[in-house]
Amino acid sequence: MTLPTLGIDAYQLTTLLTHADEERLDHQVSMAFFFRRLPKNRSFVVFSGLQRILEHAAQMSLDEAELDTLADHAAIGPALRARPRVLERLRALRGFEGAIDAMPEGSLAFAGPASRTDGRALLVSGAPLSIYTPLLQVRTDLVRAKLLETPWLGFVNHMSMVASKAARVVLAASGKSVMEFGQRRTHPAAALDATWAAWVAGISATSNVAAFARWGITATGTMDHFAIQAAERPGASRAETERGFFAAYAKTFAGLPTTMLVDTYDTERGIRHAVEACGNDLGAIRIDSNVTPETIARARSLLAELGAPHTKIYVSDGLDEGRVSELHALVDGFGVGENIVCSPDAATGVGAVAKLVVNGYGATTMKIAHGTGKATLPGELQVWRFSDHDVVALAHEPSPGGRAMLSPVWRGKAPVRDASASAALAEARATAKRELDEIAAPPRAPRKLVASDALAAEIERLVGRAAGDVGNEES
Repeated sequence: MTLPTLGIDAYQLTTLLTHADEERLDHQVSMAFFFRRLPKNRSFVVFSGLQRILEHAAQMSLDEAELDTLADHAAIGPALRARPRVLERLRALRGFEGAIDAMPEGSLAFAGPASRTDGRALLVSGAPLSIYTPLLQVRTDLVRAKLLETPWLGFVNHMSMVASKAARVVLAASGKSVMEFGQRRTHPAAALDATWAAWVAGISATSNVAAFARWGITATGTMDHFAIQAAERPGASRAETERGFFAAYAKTFAGLPTTMLVDTYDTERGIRHAVEACGNDLGAIRIDSNVTPETIARARSLLAELGAPHTKIYVSDGLDEGRVSELHALVDGFGVGENIVCSPDAATGVGAVAKLVVNGYGATTMKIAHGTGKATLPGELQVWRFSDHDVVALAHEPSPGGRAMLSPVWRGKAPVRDASASAALAEARATAKRELDEIAAPPRAPRKLVASDALAAEIERLVGRAAGDVGNEES
């Protein structure tokens, strides 16, 4: 299987077959992709994954081998073979067709308690309603809707998770370089997406050469402990072989700034060997273990003592935004791997989900789920961004001012803009920088999320209707 079209949950197909029995295959539906609450320790989410979604949209299809596999499934197969119309619809699938509106990739998204336009809390059944900024909205036929939900959520959850964590590290670094080298901590199939998302968020470089080859992302690296250990040989001390490798490496890259990894055996001795091997040409050292303010201060002092006060110090060693902030004043740059691409404090993505908001009969709908906190917003929406708050409104409402956050990115059978992936990446990175610069300004209160009067009224109508339905059932 070369495309992720079958990378879906099984219930997408089981329910599609029932929809076929109910003559709904041609229904046009609207879906919203969003997250209900901010992940742990987050005051914002950096939206990433839109370009991957557009690429997937262009390539949606199923080949005969994949259809044969479905036909062999114990439960789905017999039902599918008995409904050749569904099989033909799947066989005829050639890309996405419909409409996609989305926030620009790199935009900041929020979720939290909803306020009314008069400042009062918006309550549903006496409890505060959580409101959110939709990431994208999709209008398409029911068949495609069932096939896109799972993979598109995968792109959004993974890449927005990485971008949001990387943004926190970049903000903590406060202008100093951040290199992402987490590809060995994630699946190779996910590594490119992770580097894309981290670049959107503002990292300075990556170790991922494939990202350089595909999109021109700055790829850089120093050296590994393997290289230094490989230089060991009988009859020579480790001091001699380490010093010798440093000198050989500097010769290989003569005329370029060189960074030496100095903690393979002993950090202080490694620093001495690097200075002895390179002299004034030593551009930087990297320390990858026992990185503390005290050890960095000692390294800085030793470099000065050895006549290399200009040498920069880069550190790695399992850093996150907290340690980056702690070390910021002491070092010149940071290498961060697993704590960006795996984001262990919010490792399950950003909690993005996709829900139906207008069904094929034209009914505006919302998931209410009384008492669970999982209520969704009804209908197609627009988000209007102001400097200190967002207004979430129904899409057909007139503008209350501010900047519209959702705009067309796909119409019919093609994207609205024919931009290369590299151009899309550059634009997303610029968007994230602009929005992150705004929130990094003097401290601000948590972003206020306001429901328009029309949206609040629609929510109350649908909640009241649901309550009436329950009452009718009980009576």
